[in-house]
Amino acid sequence: MSCRPRGQNTWQIAIYMGRDSSGKKKYDYETFYGTEDEANQREKELTEELKKKKTGPKQTVSNIAELMDFWLDNLRESEDIEESTMANYSQLIRGLKPVVGELQLYKLSAFDVQKEMNGSFKVVSVRTKKNYYGMIKRVLRDAYGWGLIPIDVTVGIKSPRGKEPEKPTLNYEQLMSLLEKGVNYKHYLIIRMLIVTGARLGEILGLRWRDIDFQRGTIEIMQTVDSKKRTTKDKPKTKNSERFIVLDATTLNYLQERKMASKVVSIKKDEHLVFLADDGRPMRHKAVEITFERMLKKAGLGELVDGLTLHCIRHSVMTSLHKSNVAFADIIALSGHKDINSLKTYLHHDKTGINMLDTITEIRSRQSNSQS
Repeated sequence: MSCRPRGQNTWQIAIYMGRDSSGKKKYDYETFYGTEDEANQREKELTEELKKKKTGPKQTVSNIAELMDFWLDNLRESEDIEESTMANYSQLIRGLKPVVGELQLYKLSAFDVQKEMNGSFKVVSVRTKKNYYGMIKRVLRDAYGWGLIPIDVTVGIKSPRGKEPEKPTLNYEQLMSLLEKGVNYKHYLIIRMLIVTGARLGEILGLRWRDIDFQRGTIEIMQTVDSKKRTTKDKPKTKNSERFIVLDATTLNYLQERKMASKVVSIKKDEHLVFLADDGRPMRHKAVEITFERMLKKAGLGELVDGLTLHCIRHSVMTSLHKSNVAFADIIALSGHKDINSLKTYLHHDKTGINMLDTITEIRSRQSNSQS
């Protein structure tokens, strides 16, 4: 800010507002009438007002670092974002700031961003590196939409190539072996429900008795549990995650037996979680993980313990359904994804070629049968 004389007892207070999209400095001006001391006091008042309103130079976005901070704040206010998602975004932005944070928006080009990004993030996985590129593209695309940069530079930014190793999965027979061999383990029912429903662990641990309709044979996914922090969240991961899932009769019987044996006898029993630890809090992630590892060994799949996580069950279920030619619409409904694009990462394929003779023979046979 500055305060300059413009005549007798007349002052011009200039407020620096940062740069526009072309790099030109912007000012807001106020003419003040009074003594110099009064003008200086007015300047201080304006400074305080700008701080309270979060406008002016403090809020002006001039480089990518400031843009990313604004982007995060705007996301928090404008969207209903999962806490873990915000934490992931924040971590990516912290990693991006030292790389591209100082680049000025008013003269930004795709070349500038690509040059700084190339060669960075050498020690991270392929997936994480792609996430960094995806994050900077998303932020810059919004910046273009807000008019902070004159062109959409993201069209010229090329993400790195490379394929992340696929998550290990169990086939249908292996999943059935787990269900058969692991019956007597303490948290068997949790693992069973993960296999039957393909749901996320947090969704199963977030089930309340009121979410189970024993007459219809369904569960309703309405909330989730952070199994690491052991806290309940009153909503699922995304809006699309809210769904009903039909259970098989055996699983419903296990749930009915668990409800009958439950120590909770209050009139508000239906509000309680189905799966509680011995201390009355949400189930520990590690406890379920240990049961899963023991079930794998019992089923003769011990060699997979090191590479297989609880979340791999979800991948295994979706892949087994896909390989069995279940319709995409049914798999999407079961998984709680938005569409086929968001489901793709869960579908793992074995590349198996087909021979020409058998294939054409089968096609011609079908054509012949249809004509007759």
